[in-house]
Amino acid sequence: MGIIKDRFKEKADAVALEIKDLLKEHGNKVIGEVTLSQIYQGMRGMSGLVSETSLLDAQDGIRFRGYSIPELRENFQRPREEPSHYPKDYFT
Repeated sequence: MGIIKDRFKEKADAVALEIKDLLKEHGNKVIGEVTLSQIYQGMRGMSGLVSETSLLDAQDGIRFRGYSIPELRENFQRPREEPSHYPKDYFT
């Protein structure tokens, strides 16, 4: 497995253990009209979303998994071409 996949798996496994412990201790606690178990175990009978991918901060701007956009640009490899649904000459 590649280094990125290894790191992702490591972090995902740690988060999975945290969620398992959270569900074990608090899975039947009511959150509004749904339970924590419903949120993390298939969203049965409810509408909702659990997301931990980004944060919009008034001072720091958008952060994805803890990284600012400038940090992402600096520290991560760029794709060969940025994806876009616009034709290449759309903005010229």
